[in-house]
Amino acid sequence: MNRTMITAANTMGQLQQQLDVISHNLSNTNTTGYKSRDASFNDMLYQQVNNQVDQGTEKRLTPSGIRQGSGAYLDQTRLNMTQGAFENTDKPLDVAASNPNVYFQVAVNDSEQPVQYTRDGSFHLRPEGPNNVKLVNGSGQDVLGENGQAIIFSNAFKDIQIDGSGTITVTTNTGVDQFTLGLTNVQKPQELEAKGENLFAFPAGMNQPNMFTDLTGKARETAGVDQGKLEQSNVDLSKELTDMSIAQRAYQFNSRSISIADQMMGLVNGIRA
Repeated sequence: MNRTMITAANTMGQLQQQLDVISHNLSNTNTTGYKSRDASFNDMLYQQVNNQVDQGTEKRLTPSGIRQGSGAYLDQTRLNMTQGAFENTDKPLDVAASNPNVYFQVAVNDSEQPVQYTRDGSFHLRPEGPNNVKLVNGSGQDVLGENGQAIIFSNAFKDIQIDGSGTITVTTNTGVDQFTLGLTNVQKPQELEAKGENLFAFPAGMNQPNMFTDLTGKARETAGVDQGKLEQSNVDLSKELTDMSIAQRAYQFNSRSISIADQMMGLVNGIRA
């Protein structure tokens, strides 16, 4: 009975983590460029209880003994990097990359990973000195250009156009200025890990050859940058609600098994010779 309670308690703790993952997905259903997470389970260690083999009986096909499990654990939380649907916003600073492997570059305050990546193209302008503005993301972090520097231009602009290669054309009273968005083609997006604030990066210390390419020249035309659009979250609401119901029911079953084991222990303790 103790093993039953331990197994159920172990599994309940892991199911709670799965529910946390599902809750995180549901809370980001409307977050631009958000990538959902999928939790997968595996079995904990088994204990092999051997029993005496009766030499006089017919040989069995399966190994002798009993395998007693210890419950299940959350094996991994995998990022679902599939592309979300696009929404028209008609805002000049909203952009989306139709190439699902293309990410925008953002500068962050991290000595190990100063450049991180995002699919969230909801950009804004922040004052930079008395006469200029800087292109930033929703968290106020610098959106980088192809040269790895922040994109800064005059605040006296009339129009902003962004073409399919990520070239920004800013029309001012004195002329036209051009900048290029920093774009990265990630060949292995499954290797990215979430860093918070809709940013992704490769794990620190990972050898990164052939995992990503910063787009330059003609290669930038493959990005498919669309101005006035945003990529929506790829959370499948019906799937998340179904997974939540299954996880809650599994949690309920394990809780019930603890109650039943407790009742059985009470019956055993109440037995009188």
